[in-house]
Amino acid sequence: MFVTLDRLAERAGMFLRGLRRRTGRPVPELIGLFRSIIDGGRDFHPIASDFLQHFMDGAGASRTMSLRWLRSFKVIKKAERRNQRRFERQLLRRAGLLEEHGSSWLHDHWDVRINAFIGTELFYVSRMSLLRSQGSFVLTRDGREVRVSGTVRHRWFDPYDWDRGRWVYIPRHGFVPIAVGRDLVEADEARNFLMESRHVQTLEGVCVPGRWPRRGRATFVWALVRTGS
Repeated sequence: MFVTLDRLAERAGMFLRGLRRRTGRPVPELIGLFRSIIDGGRDFHPIASDFLQHFMDGAGASRTMSLRWLRSFKVIKKAERRNQRRFERQLLRRAGLLEEHGSSWLHDHWDVRINAFIGTELFYVSRMSLLRSQGSFVLTRDGREVRVSGTVRHRWFDPYDWDRGRWVYIPRHGFVPIAVGRDLVEADEARNFLMESRHVQTLEGVCVPGRWPRRGRATFVWALVRTGS
């Protein structure tokens, strides 16, 4: 019973320290905490452990995220699809402005913020990130149909910096203050770094613009350009 109360008191103390900008604890103790999190998480969240170790030992070098791993999370594909739909709506509107045998280019970009779900491994790597999608398309009209083709270059990125929020709950470690990471950076025992991943998709489609009150219709086919990464 006393052990349980001691552990509850310790976790409550960690939670309260998370409300401060600094932990007020010795640096060797904070290093030991993060090393323990790295070692304890390898069997459950190996990617998160690897990136935390890079935070401690990587001297600030940027890291390229595995595209296959990143796109295995629904929240990433949902963000990607959101930007795809934005392009599709733009293309359908542009198609409606084309005259017979006319052609046009469309260049634009869209950003979408991503919030990882608590408890997923992505959450422990990147709680909040950004997907930027830059598109370039050509439209050509022949009769009622407008043919569309183009590419979209996606860039996912996020700084690994332990600067946002107050604390994070880590299994078997309880509430860990975000201030631990800040203290280690200030003590030159860890370095922030940039995480990013890039991929390209192609688009082929056919639009049939409509006239009021009828709406136009379109068929779009997206394909991922395989790079082997």
